[in-house]
Amino acid sequence: MSAAPPIADRVLVLRDEVLDTVGVGDRDPPGAEIFDAIVRALVVLNETSPGLDHTLHDAISRRLAWGDTEDVVLTDAEMVYDRLANAARRSFADPTDEMMIIEIAAEVTCAAARMVASAALGRAGRERAARLREDLAQRRLREALERQAQDLERLGGSSNSDF
Repeated sequence: MSAAPPIADRVLVLRDEVLDTVGVGDRDPPGAEIFDAIVRALVVLNETSPGLDHTLHDAISRRLAWGDTEDVVLTDAEMVYDRLANAARRSFADPTDEMMIIEIAAEVTCAAARMVASAALGRAGRERAARLREDLAQRRLREALERQAQDLERLGGSSNSDF
């Protein structure tokens, strides 16, 4: 009797179903980076503390840089999690395998949410700094205009008295 293929390979078979690749054609389906991160996490399952998935971090950063909103990225991650959990329930007879997949999927989805939250906080900080710089520039401009108005008034008053 042959041994069952590793769980990562068995989950990889579910890729088209989970990502609904039929609906997107040649494009990368939404959430593909999340699904791929789940498979990578299953591959390194028994390693000690695999750490941050830099590939997932880069993919999320790239999506945000290209204009996807935080909400869209999180919605895609949630969709992948939900579809994978449903596919795992149907496809895996062993409840231990199903729970392992759901646990890893939850960990990856939470990691993605932390990455998105971190990016949102960074963006908010940059926007706040830009707003403060703009406010400071506006205040300096108002002060310069007030000084000019005072100088013009002073010069206008002194030139009238000379005639």
